[in-house]
Amino acid sequence: MKKTLVIIALMVVFINRGFSQDDEFVPSGSGFATIFANFHHGVTNASSDESAFELVRGYLGYEYNFSPNFYAKINLDIGSPEDLSEYAKSRRYAYFKNAYLRYSEGKLQVEFGLIGLKQFKQMEKVWERRYLMKTLADENKLGASADLGMNINYAFSDVLNVDFTIMNGEGYNNIQSDGVFKYAVGTSIKFLENFSSRLYYDITSDDISQSTYHAFLSYDFNGKANLAGEGIYRENDGWDKDYNRYGFSLYGKYNINERYQLFARYDKISSNKLDGEENPWNLSDDGSALVAGLQFQPIKNIKFALNYQDWVPYAANADTKAFIYLNLEVKL
Repeated sequence: MKKTLVIIALMVVFINRGFSQDDEFVPSGSGFATIFANFHHGVTNASSDESAFELVRGYLGYEYNFSPNFYAKINLDIGSPEDLSEYAKSRRYAYFKNAYLRYSEGKLQVEFGLIGLKQFKQMEKVWERRYLMKTLADENKLGASADLGMNINYAFSDVLNVDFTIMNGEGYNNIQSDGVFKYAVGTSIKFLENFSSRLYYDITSDDISQSTYHAFLSYDFNGKANLAGEGIYRENDGWDKDYNRYGFSLYGKYNINERYQLFARYDKISSNKLDGEENPWNLSDDGSALVAGLQFQPIKNIKFALNYQDWVPYAANADTKAFIYLNLEVKL
């Protein structure tokens, strides 16, 4: 009997030690890298002389979990600055894309620093092909994918979460200290198991206010296919009164099997006509874009996409440009 009690006691001690070791948090970190590259060839008269191999972008970073509550990430974006001409694409500059600390406790999450903005994350996750093209707002400079500021996110339930962000409003590669902040509020709603949506609003006030309204819907067909759409409206673009822009993006995918996937996307971006003007104020940048192709994923973290991309401008004196692309994404 005594031997049995001793054995049971030893087993209890051993089990308790095992559970305490499992529960004990061990700080850890890891590095990561991502590469975007492509080969493209023009297939219309206006683009027939445009053919090249490109290393479009690279990301290098490190993330670290200090504790169950504290997490930090730093991420360098290595690419060509957007304010340089097309002839300067061969230059490479490194920017801080992310550099922030995150605190999580239960349903609350707070991020501070150079943070990724949530109105892009959900769209990029569904689109899945940032290595081909940015999402609608980012592609048309109606917002930045990252900015200096603070985000507070609270998940009320599995159906609803709400976030509030205060930021500089200049984006991650044009950081200024001008005393003007952008305020944003968003909510993600998941009514059904396969249906998700997001509503977003931001405002920046200077002499006048600039506001952005953004809505997103997505439906997943049990992992086999997905359809999504988003619409955006920018009021007083560039803090110019009555200079408005608006557009929408529709995209979908169909998984043939684990390696092959068909995808397509259609974007349209427009601007309004000012009083007394015959044409929209931003006609030179108004138009539509189509992307469609086949994605191949030979192994995890490597993707190829053979696809067609075009840009159809609304200006009568501008030419349609179309290309065949072979894009590559590598994650390390």
